[in-house]
Amino acid sequence: MCLAAVKLSRAMAGQIPRPSNVETTNTGTVYHVQEDGSKVIAGSRRPDGTLRKPVRVRAGYTPLEENLYKGPEAQQRAQTRGIPGLGPSTPQPARSGYIPGMGPPEQPKAAKAKAKPKEPKPKTEAKPKAEPKAKEVKPEDPKAEVKPENRLRNLRKKLTEICSLEERGDLTEEQQQKIARKAELQEEVDELEHQLAQLNL
Repeated sequence: MCLAAVKLSRAMAGQIPRPSNVETTNTGTVYHVQEDGSKVIAGSRRPDGTLRKPVRVRAGYTPLEENLYKGPEAQQRAQTRGIPGLGPSTPQPARSGYIPGMGPPEQPKAAKAKAKPKEPKPKTEAKPKAEPKAKEVKPEDPKAEVKPENRLRNLRKKLTEICSLEERGDLTEEQQQKIARKAELQEEVDELEHQLAQLNL
């Protein structure tokens, strides 16, 4: 051992009084507890041969490794623990003679006689109920709501679909019904084109 290391170890030995008790934590950290109650992590030797100084630990300090991490949800659950449905206030003493779920206990006849009968409240003039507002009448023909240009474009799409269906062989019943409407759609397209031509003039 070199002379400097020997001097350092002697100096360290003089700085720290000998421990009287040893504590080990969950993570394996060894604390030496002194007679005065202070804790010290003993000096140790690094892999390269140098010495670590002993570290004094403040009273009440717990290293981060020792602290159990609780996420925000776990902390909130711990705060709200208790009987479900029971409020944070102190419970009220139970009324004598009353069983929850049963009706209120019957009163003696004398108590019933003393009880005042309920006075009927004077009726106020009945206000006439407001008549329900008439619902907006929607036009029966949804075609009237759509702009003629959009309706024309949709009808042309339907006609092109019908033409592609005619070129196919096997057709379902729905497809045959679409093809049957071709003449009707063509008439509607002609009408819309005529209306648009008049509007553009």
